[in-house]
Amino acid sequence: MVDKLVIEMPAVVVFVGAAGSGKTTLRQRLIEAGVAPEQIVSLDELRAEARRDRGQPDRPLMHFSAAAVRRATERARGLVARGDGYVADATHLRRVDRHEHVRRAHEHGLPAICLLLPNLPVELLAERNASRTPDDQVPVEALRRHVHRRSLIDSAGLFAEGFDQVHEIVEPQRVEVNVRIARSPITATKGAADGRR
Repeated sequence: MVDKLVIEMPAVVVFVGAAGSGKTTLRQRLIEAGVAPEQIVSLDELRAEARRDRGQPDRPLMHFSAAAVRRATERARGLVARGDGYVADATHLRRVDRHEHVRRAHEHGLPAICLLLPNLPVELLAERNASRTPDDQVPVEALRRHVHRRSLIDSAGLFAEGFDQVHEIVEPQRVEVNVRIARSPITATKGAADGRR
């Protein structure tokens, strides 16, 4: 369990936690510490993007999950191919979802880092969920599944899955985040393309 988090980029950083466990807060802390916003691969944001692109503002975001997963895969592949790494912002409570990120990281010579969010009671998650906009709310039955799946995940199991680092985050809003960047990700690539150094 950590109260000071040091992440060295480039890497593939994978959030693991239920809806409402603090992933959005942690993502913002990483951005404030130096991760480029372009390196955040968020399923929620990609669902919203897919809905906008299809011009169907009245359809629930969950109807765009398949399109969001495809976009997330394409974006993640592009980022690791450039050597930039990325932060995967989703629940990742199923092993198959985590495995894709670990495999992709290692195929490109990058470390796979898991940020394990706290295992919170469904009552607290439901309370937080109720404060979200209707569009962003998760059904209570889904929260129950999240809590059950999260209860089956621990650091030892994540290391066994191939993660190079596992950091257990107890309070995302209080953890001190430090991001060390081996090179300027995104910017360095753009500079090289423009002929700048």
